[in-house]
Amino acid sequence: MNTATTAATTAARSRPDGRLLRGAGGIVAVAVLAAILVPALGTNYIVTFCFQFVVWMTLALSWNVFSGNAGYPSFGHGVFFGVGIYAAAAVLRHTDAPFLVAALVAGLAAGALALVVGLAVFASPRFKGDLFGLVTLALAFVVTTVVSNVAFLDGGAGVFVRDQVAGTWIGGGIGHVFVVGVVVAAITALVALATSRSRWGTALCSIRDEEAVAESLGVPTYRYKVLTFAVSGALGGLIGAPQAIYLGYVEIGAVFALSIPLYVIMMTILGGATRWWGPAIGAAAIVALREGLLGIGSPEMSQIVIGLFLVVVIAVLPQGISGLLDRLRPRPSREVSR
Repeated sequence: MNTATTAATTAARSRPDGRLLRGAGGIVAVAVLAAILVPALGTNYIVTFCFQFVVWMTLALSWNVFSGNAGYPSFGHGVFFGVGIYAAAAVLRHTDAPFLVAALVAGLAAGALALVVGLAVFASPRFKGDLFGLVTLALAFVVTTVVSNVAFLDGGAGVFVRDQVAGTWIGGGIGHVFVVGVVVAAITALVALATSRSRWGTALCSIRDEEAVAESLGVPTYRYKVLTFAVSGALGGLIGAPQAIYLGYVEIGAVFALSIPLYVIMMTILGGATRWWGPAIGAAAIVALREGLLGIGSPEMSQIVIGLFLVVVIAVLPQGISGLLDRLRPRPSREVSR
């Protein structure tokens, strides 16, 4: 990106934008309607499907907050999700604390891990691009080993969670779990929106476009990378709390599966990483496609179909589905002043 374009983008993002307030109001309105209508009108199957959608949407949006905006591809987002699941499970298992406390601990634990990793990794300019991706991938093996050997968390035996919330509000059914998921998804969407309409997002995009130039212009890139990576990890861990209740029984193989971050990246690319709402579109497409392919009866075949679908979309729509929708949206006509 040339200097003129960067300056224009920075100026546009720095001006007060009424779309931020309208977008935030729209997110809250949609979240309230979904939290009321889906549990009231939907069957258990529909509510479960919608819950899985908000989980994947949250993961995709939270991944894009850092990796999509800053251009640092992370393969470890599933680790923060897993840490959130196990942190919530540990709180519910070993204490009498309510679910809200367990959820906060889940987000804080994942955010703290991301903060420590960010402080260490971003201190060296060597860790960027593919090398940063390898570091985050290695993080999954480290965390998996720790969880499998610490009895307080798992110890290799798995953890029953649903029994710990029996008789509480969150244990009252999938509808209640869905409501919590919607709240977390709305918070994540608000954060994603903020990055697209603020100086925070401008700084992240300058890091993605040309980090050395951004530093020479006085952008505190290290601070932005560390803090944003921590926020991204915290949001991924926060959605892990209701996921732990939904699963009922958590085990290392399923919680820290490598397919989780791969699906998250795939959803973001499919929806379009350049628009904050793109990952949500990608999550909806993949979740719906996976559900529709259940009739095939072969998980391997469904993964092949999804992979081929992704390749076709990338080839035809390099900016993802959101790019196509944005181009199809009617633009307000402008009269030429005379």
